[in-house]
Amino acid sequence: METAVNKLEALFQKAESDLDYIEQKLEFEIRKSFPEDALVQENPAKLLEQLGTIKAQFKSLSSQLDKIATEQQKSVESIQDTIANTMQIVQHLQQQTDLQVSPLSEEELEALKSFKNLPLKGVDFQS
Repeated sequence: METAVNKLEALFQKAESDLDYIEQKLEFEIRKSFPEDALVQENPAKLLEQLGTIKAQFKSLSSQLDKIATEQQKSVESIQDTIANTMQIVQHLQQQTDLQVSPLSEEELEALKSFKNLPLKGVDFQS
């Protein structure tokens, strides 16, 4: 997930850089072609000035993306911690009660295998 966020951030940065370059290039070309006193509807240079607003909104979205990614990572870690604690409690209760646990179903085994691949703290999985 972090790799995807990093790639998305890099794409946002590249897009922003590309927009800056295009804006400068267009503004230069348009200023050569149109007089300063042309109407806004006729003068693309005036329209390009509005691009600044769009760029600000783009930066805001990028910032929001960073915040969302951070909160998502915190949520995932919280869920993992909760699951790890729950599994420890279940293991402890099984040991305290000498409870014989029935074998896991195929679906449960697959879920456990995928869960074992997550970086969890302090959990000893018993197959």
